[in-house]
Amino acid sequence: MAAGDRRPVEDHPESIRPVGGAVHHADSPQGPAILVVDDDPTFCAIMAEILRMYRARVYTASSAREAMTILERVTPDLILTDVMMPEIDGLTFVRRIRSGGSLEGVRIIIVSARVSHLEQAAALQAGADQFLSKPFSIVELRAAVGRLLPN
Repeated sequence: MAAGDRRPVEDHPESIRPVGGAVHHADSPQGPAILVVDDDPTFCAIMAEILRMYRARVYTASSAREAMTILERVTPDLILTDVMMPEIDGLTFVRRIRSGGSLEGVRIIIVSARVSHLEQAAALQAGADQFLSKPFSIVELRAAVGRLLPN
């Protein structure tokens, strides 16, 4: 698979798990689409596993550039993005999404190890709907995702 041509996490064989003795796909066709953008593959994998509780179709990207390629094919219900990434930082990525077009209404959570009030304000001014400081608890993530996902 070429860089930038990522499939949803649940399309990977390792995401098919036995449930009650049957093989069950982790997502539901009606579940939300969520894009996780972070240059740390471990973080992406952990987020994908947690987000399965929403029966989400989870897509991952290791950079904003790769995420933009995915966004040409998929309109997610929610994007979780880091701030500190190579090439294009998360704030610039969010500004591009918010600059117009079909992605303008997508809900965005910025996650970052930078926790100053200035960083949080910059994230919200860029167009994020929510800011989560790394490390965050699963309870915080569930509350933020639950609040932002469509019913």
